[in-house]
Amino acid sequence: MKDLVINTPVSKADIEYFSGLGVSVVHNEEPLEARYNVDALGKYHGDAQVALFPTTTLQVSDILAYCNQRRIGVVTQGGNSGVCGGATAHRGEVILSLRDMNKVRDMDVISGVLVAESGCVLEDLDNYAQKQGYTVPVDLGARKKCMIGGNVSTNAGGLRYLRYGSMHGSVLGLEVVLPDGQILDSLFTLKKDASGYDIKQLFIGAEGTLGVVTAVAISLAPKPRASQLAVLGLQDFSKIQRAFILARQYLGEIVSAFEFWEKRCNELVVEYESYDSLLSNSHEFYVLIETRGSCLRHDMEKLDTFLECLRGEELIDESRVVRDAEDMDRTWLFRSQMAHAHSKSGHMHVYDFSLPSKYQYELLVAVKSHLEQAGLYGKPGLPVSDVTIFGHVGDDNIHLQVIAREFGGVVEETMEPWVYEWVGSHGGSVAAEHGLGSHKGQFLKYSKSPVLIELMKSIKQMLNPNGIMNPGKHVSRA
Repeated sequence: MKDLVINTPVSKADIEYFSGLGVSVVHNEEPLEARYNVDALGKYHGDAQVALFPTTTLQVSDILAYCNQRRIGVVTQGGNSGVCGGATAHRGEVILSLRDMNKVRDMDVISGVLVAESGCVLEDLDNYAQKQGYTVPVDLGARKKCMIGGNVSTNAGGLRYLRYGSMHGSVLGLEVVLPDGQILDSLFTLKKDASGYDIKQLFIGAEGTLGVVTAVAISLAPKPRASQLAVLGLQDFSKIQRAFILARQYLGEIVSAFEFWEKRCNELVVEYESYDSLLSNSHEFYVLIETRGSCLRHDMEKLDTFLECLRGEELIDESRVVRDAEDMDRTWLFRSQMAHAHSKSGHMHVYDFSLPSKYQYELLVAVKSHLEQAGLYGKPGLPVSDVTIFGHVGDDNIHLQVIAREFGGVVEETMEPWVYEWVGSHGGSVAAEHGLGSHKGQFLKYSKSPVLIELMKSIKQMLNPNGIMNPGKHVSRA
């Protein structure tokens, strides 16, 4: 069940139609500039010559109805902060940018439910919510650029998934324009609803293949009255796992993040971002723990008791507690710049897996061994300079980075599909939070059953029969 070949070129008459809708249009006889045609890591390069900037849902509806009739492919784009090519046009499609649909439509300060248009930048939305005493439950390193519609469409996870869970749980309702232009108004703002199928869930993580999310109703979390961080230095991955068990026991309801990274990740941030290391000494592994609660004295006591327990079991070699607001921001910035530092050191092949914790370090060992046996890694001058891992311990999400001299080539051929087979055979998922995009759909078979894949394709065929929405991506490649 493949997408129809979408190759209808955008004509002068098409441009005139779009302009007549009152939509801003950017077009060129050559591919548009990089901000429309290149992904965040510079790996995926598109060929779009037309970008549309609607300001209303009705304009989106008119655009999709027209494109569906004319068989013009459409790629929806928000902040273009993704790393899987999901928002990049590869077949001359038009870019449908939602950046100008950036209004907060409603905020219920009693229930903590916010309704916002898809083009709202995540950080701006969180700043708005905090003024009302709330916080947006999803937080990402790309918060200054990514938009809430893209967060929903990729089912973004992020740094505080451990505390707040997924978009599937936070999103109460959606407004979606279907491929034929129909507007699906499912902007439900109540937290309980047992009246039929929960259709909105289909669009969370669909990456724009089923329609365009134009507005989101999201349940916010209370703004924490007290927050603190602890940075730990450890020498063994098994000690991280034990520390996490103890964190859940001793910190309980206040733990909101539990991040880890290895020594080489730390060195790359220090080298390429010119930041000071978070700890005085060098360690094989680092852990960053955040607590969020309502009483700082109470939370301080719990954290101090937890750290005493870690020292008593000889799990940590160094620790630092951070409670000053500016210092906490700097600490999180160090963690958030990790991917950026890797990308500065070379061409970063990034893999985003869900994997049981007991296999996460084993994955790093296996990848290094695999690349060494292929003669690509382990000595200066070889194609691969670094192989690293970091991730979110609390939700089993691990990021694997293979730093090479170039994208693709022998490194990618050696890694794929081998690494996806390895993850699938160890009970993992080939895509944890970055999505499938234009590349990873072909590996879906390693973590999803044939019946499930065919069901997903059937849903896509029903809602997007002409294949105009983000063609050739996501489940289309499975």
